[in-house]
Amino acid sequence: MSTPKSSVLSSKSESATLSNSLSEQESKPSHYIVSGGATVQQPFSVNPEFVHIKLLMKNNSSHEVNVSLTHLDTSKVYFARTIAAGESFDWINSKEGFTQGMNTGGYLLQWSGGGYRVVGEVWGSAGSDPDDTVHLTY
Repeated sequence: MSTPKSSVLSSKSESATLSNSLSEQESKPSHYIVSGGATVQQPFSVNPEFVHIKLLMKNNSSHEVNVSLTHLDTSKVYFARTIAAGESFDWINSKEGFTQGMNTGGYLLQWSGGGYRVVGEVWGSAGSDPDDTVHLTY
């Protein structure tokens, strides 16, 4: 029996719009500060080895934000949620009905402040097995 591999969403914090990829950095979730105008977009990709993902999004702004996750190749929206000011939203693909994992390829995590400036944080991780992400804490 092999040990499941895990990886994390890698990121750079110098830009509100950036390109992320899933890279192999075991047990160290990535962290990104979300800050910018009324809309902040965060592209990233899912690698075929690590199709189970967990995202924890925290709204640090004084207004609610709308957050959505879209697969770029198929335009499939995996979620679209409103996060109240000061609240968090924890999303794990296997707990949201995507038990076989995510489609590989490019994704867009989009934050919209409805005319207000977006301020938040996101932590992300990925793994080869659903348990890799379900039991991960940030």
